[in-house]
Amino acid sequence: MIVGCNDDPILRRLFPQIRRRMVTYGTRRGSTFHIRLGEPAPMTAEAQPVSRFRVTFKDLDLGEFHLHVPGAHNILNATAAIAVGIGLDIELDHIRAALENFGGVDRRFQLRGKAAGVSVIDDYGHHPTEIRATLAAARQCGFRRVHVVFQPHRYTRTRDLMDEFATCFADADTLLILDIYAASEQPIEGISGEVLARHIGEIGGREVRYVASFAAAAGAIAAVVEPNDMVLTLGAGSVSQLGPMILEKLGAKEPVASRGLKEVTRSLG
Repeated sequence: MIVGCNDDPILRRLFPQIRRRMVTYGTRRGSTFHIRLGEPAPMTAEAQPVSRFRVTFKDLDLGEFHLHVPGAHNILNATAAIAVGIGLDIELDHIRAALENFGGVDRRFQLRGKAAGVSVIDDYGHHPTEIRATLAAARQCGFRRVHVVFQPHRYTRTRDLMDEFATCFADADTLLILDIYAASEQPIEGISGEVLARHIGEIGGREVRYVASFAAAAGAIAAVVEPNDMVLTLGAGSVSQLGPMILEKLGAKEPVASRGLKEVTRSLG
């Protein structure tokens, strides 16, 4: 059985060529597994966000499903899993429970911690399409502002997708660009994090700042965030190491009364 996303226009053009049994899923009418999106529950200090959606299989309403990761892209992925599960004759209650209990994976909208009323989240997204989807999901979580720190991954990708990067950060309130993570590539003349930041500012028409180090990024973020903001570190390289540094900076901003006695004692030596 082929399970195909009916919301993808490029993929839909391939459907007539498929000669095997096929089902489709998506929000478009005519999808074998048709999705109706519900209102997401925002992320709070006590709970992860909840994505709610209903699925109809042909003319049969399969009911509502809950997913504890945000974003329409995750709902599409979950519906693909529903289609596969039904194709394998797995009981619907088992499928529903599995999705309800799914907590996400490392480096996919992963909460690294909270300090000074600010949530620090890390995500592997490094391609413009991924970045758009992740930022759209971030907007559903109910945060006041979304601050992004992006580490470009590979010189060739940065060069080839420079224009796409220029417009994919529209849902970020503030944007910091780090140096490129080489991933074993040799530098390319004229391609750098600083050049990308300048290109985003010129083409994307938005404020953006280049920062040369993790320490500079952590300091810049700590200076602008306020309670109920989100900090999102993005990239496929070493940027996942930045979250703890930001949390440490934010922890230093918290009033002594809100910090544990053990932490205060440790900070005093």
